[in-house]
Amino acid sequence: MNLGIDLTYIPRFIDKSNLAKKILSDNEYKTYLNSPRKEEFLASRFALKEAYIKMKELSILGVDLRKIEVIKKESGAICISDGVNIYKASLSHEKDYCIGVCYD
Repeated sequence: MNLGIDLTYIPRFIDKSNLAKKILSDNEYKTYLNSPRKEEFLASRFALKEAYIKMKELSILGVDLRKIEVIKKESGAICISDGVNIYKASLSHEKDYCIGVCYD
């Protein structure tokens, strides 16, 4: 099993709409625009995508984060799609931090 994990400081993502355009897929960006907690949404997606990159043993500099999409299932569970495969994921928030985990 491969595993990736990332801890993110949510306040770092306040007023970062330009960053959102660079790291969110089209679907994620639409959700971001309608989110009342934009910084939490953006930080969580970043954490999950960073966890995916660590799981795949890639460099963040060589990955187009817009092509990695966090998908929320009807049940509330999440997974990550890279356009080819779907990976299991988990996300948790506590105060100013969120943690994302991705595994296969």
